[in-house]
Amino acid sequence: MRINNSEIFIFFDDGNVLNDNKIRGRQWQQLVGEFLSPKFGGDPKIWGAANAEIIKDFTGGEVPKLIYENRDKSHELFMDWFIEKWINEMFDFVGVKRPGKQSYKEIYYNAAQFVDLRVKAVYPGVIKSIKKLYDKGYNLCTSSGTESIELKFYLEGMGVKQFFKKFYGPDLINILKVDDAFYRAIFKDLAITPKQAIIIDDKPYYLDNAEKLGANVIQACLSGEFNPQFPYIITNMKNIAQIIEEVIDNNINNYHL
Repeated sequence: MRINNSEIFIFFDDGNVLNDNKIRGRQWQQLVGEFLSPKFGGDPKIWGAANAEIIKDFTGGEVPKLIYENRDKSHELFMDWFIEKWINEMFDFVGVKRPGKQSYKEIYYNAAQFVDLRVKAVYPGVIKSIKKLYDKGYNLCTSSGTESIELKFYLEGMGVKQFFKKFYGPDLINILKVDDAFYRAIFKDLAITPKQAIIIDDKPYYLDNAEKLGANVIQACLSGEFNPQFPYIITNMKNIAQIIEEVIDNNINNYHL
């Protein structure tokens, strides 16, 4: 018997799954300078260069270096530390006076909102595929290392926010995206079994962790950063609905939820 689509939860990572991180990174550098320079002085290009330098250890690799090193922190404590680090190092790099600490979070999230709503880095086929999956009755969610507030900004900028049920970054479960505890907490929050979940991510490490819990996984091989390592891969997001159907037919319909 075929499972009802309303029982299936599809989880999208963001970077290098929905959006091209290389393109987005370049746009982030430009836009963050456009936001911060008029407010605090300094050359917009230097603000952009500052951001590029500071986030190196928070991006790239299977698990970003500074996130892994802080894996024992709750997400809340991690973000308090990260925002203070980001503001201090950004302002010091540009050579302008640091603002009062009471304004750090406001500056950070206002900058993120300004940038995230404006970047245009979506992969071809993503928007139509999301609408198609939504129309089929699937539950669409994110499962990203980015906070939910920024995921909402990105998806709003893409024009698809309304098609998503939940916006899982680490803040919704207060657990960093480091290991299987991240996915375990999401499944618990939604009161679903892992077998109801289809995880779409580009990084084999995260897919391994999800698969070990019993979730279905699809590797997004769009950036070329990681070699294909799983039975189900996606190289063109126009085809994601078809691959999801194959996963359901082969892996889920034969399993009693």
